[in-house]
Amino acid sequence: MAPSDPFGWVGATIGGKYRLDAVVGEGGFGVVYRGHHLGFDEPVAVKCLKQLGSLAPAEREAFQRMLLNEGRLLHRLSRASAGIVQALDTGAAVSPSGEWTPYLVLEWLDGAPLDHDIAARRARGGAARPLAEAIALLAPAAHALEVAHAQGVAHRDIKPANLFLTDLGGRRTLKVLDFGIAKVLGELSSMTQAMAETGGALRAFTVHYGAPEQFHQRFGATGPWTDVFALALVLIEVASGDRALLGSDVTQLYIAATDPAIRPSLRGAGVSAPDAVEAVVRRALAVEPRERYRTAGELWGALETAMAGAAASVAPEPAPPAAPLTTMRGITTMRGITASATPPGAPPPGSLPAAAAAAAPAAAGSARRRGLLPAVISAVALAAALGAGAVAFFQHRAPDDALPARARGGLTAPPAKAPPASDMVRVPAGRFTMGSAKGGKSERPPHEVTLTRAFDLDRTEVTVAAYQRCVDAGRCTPSGLHGPRASDADVEQRGALCTAADPAKAQHPISCVDQAQAAAYCAFVGKRLPTEAEWEYAARGADGREYPWGNEPPGCAHAVVSRSAGQGCGALGKGTQAVGSATAGASASGALDMAGNVWEWVADGWDPGAYAKGAQTDPRVPATGSKGVLRGGSWDFSASSAKVTFRLAFDREAGDVSTGFRCARTVDG
Repeated sequence: MAPSDPFGWVGATIGGKYRLDAVVGEGGFGVVYRGHHLGFDEPVAVKCLKQLGSLAPAEREAFQRMLLNEGRLLHRLSRASAGIVQALDTGAAVSPSGEWTPYLVLEWLDGAPLDHDIAARRARGGAARPLAEAIALLAPAAHALEVAHAQGVAHRDIKPANLFLTDLGGRRTLKVLDFGIAKVLGELSSMTQAMAETGGALRAFTVHYGAPEQFHQRFGATGPWTDVFALALVLIEVASGDRALLGSDVTQLYIAATDPAIRPSLRGAGVSAPDAVEAVVRRALAVEPRERYRTAGELWGALETAMAGAAASVAPEPAPPAAPLTTMRGITTMRGITASATPPGAPPPGSLPAAAAAAAPAAAGSARRRGLLPAVISAVALAAALGAGAVAFFQHRAPDDALPARARGGLTAPPAKAPPASDMVRVPAGRFTMGSAKGGKSERPPHEVTLTRAFDLDRTEVTVAAYQRCVDAGRCTPSGLHGPRASDADVEQRGALCTAADPAKAQHPISCVDQAQAAAYCAFVGKRLPTEAEWEYAARGADGREYPWGNEPPGCAHAVVSRSAGQGCGALGKGTQAVGSATAGASASGALDMAGNVWEWVADGWDPGAYAKGAQTDPRVPATGSKGVLRGGSWDFSASSAKVTFRLAFDREAGDVSTGFRCARTVDG
């Protein structure tokens, strides 16, 4: 049976240049058409968003602006990662049926969403996959998410339906769909106004893949850690063939996501998993967001390390068969874990609204242990109006009183810290003074910063040869002079100075890369960009030095910076040099070239007032504006830019002849 066409767009042209030929899918947010770009004679996908025709004119205009911003974000991310579907255009038009229709034009992909693939395998009686195969299958999506997470961008609706199986360059891979759509819809004032009047908040997500903070705001804000939770749920589903959160309504799924006593796990789903892998997944599914991995890259790096470590050891005994699902007073027990009986003092059946009466007695015991009964009752009341499988616009009502701390269950002790890789240096957790009273305006005032987690940092800047391996693998885009202000003349005249343009510079730092390209490479090698605070701490240490090596100005052996001919440094003042050439310039942590050679992108966005906020712990400015931050100076800037506190605001979408980077990795434990 062909999908319906609620807008009547089939056979019509939208935006003056996209002919819509057929409906190919329909979801909670919109209808997807196969279209044809009349100018380029190429197929495209056009997603038309539903249920927005009633918006007032002012809200329509605001929504279009938000959709355009999200489209630009998606376009930027997809330019840095082949694992994110490419956005081509956005707009709005009145459909043949007379409905106002915002739309997003995307690249056309041949293939199928992952949920269709899982369903087809289940129909054939073989939905489960070997664990190693499941991890490899989801790796492109994890790496694509890391590119977004490195810039402070979260998806917030990761699920099999938003992961698309397609062929790319002859390889089967996954692409991530629908970045930003849930966020835009959730920010519509017409939808949030009613919630605000009753003290609640509106969030859009798919309940079978919801993290605790999406079900209720008392668990904290959403962010990249929310995607970590959902990605772990998807891994369990791909490996086992069954959903990880089980329940027939919103309340049951809420409890499944938030109860420390019934955490989803690989073994609980019947998957044979090594101890280390089981521990990684359990940490990813921690109720407390701060106990999870911070980004998808951290999660996947830990998974792949655990799998590699287990490969040389004896496989664990197979997990016992999962117990059949049982329903007790409306609450489905979770694979062998029995729902608690009605606790003493629980309200008798009939004392709650009729829609809640069946589920409340069994839910009350679990909820009361965590002080969540008000939220559970609110969830149950909504459950009657919501299907269990679709995206839910969910109302959360904050409790009247402060809630007691919850037990932390399901986490294993962290493994002992492994030494850093030979090409990285270890930077311990600690406290230091960031900024300088003697520096420029953006470096003041100096303030105390505490970093609570140790991290490893690349000993040198990423080389041309290393970056090319990422390009060859289809995970990075080629470097080249580009940016919002780069003219054709700039590209032609200065593009030859990009290090990748010279075959003799394979061991020089890669240049002409923007922030997203840098983040994509770091994700490719299982790392991330350092935060600005991490970069400065690794460069200066806790003793407040002016340069990475101390307080003396940079000599020829300290840094590759711009110099006059009379300084006698030879080639060191006339372009980049092989990484690590300035051997006397080692930082407090042992890293090289943290002054000079190329500017280094960090993960943060630019906030000129960030330092005025005083003492901070693990600071990071979300990379949401047009500007990012470069650190460390370069071959074409003077020695003053090589000071460890010097900050340069730069277009995040620009790659120039002196923009490069190095990567970091959080040390667990």
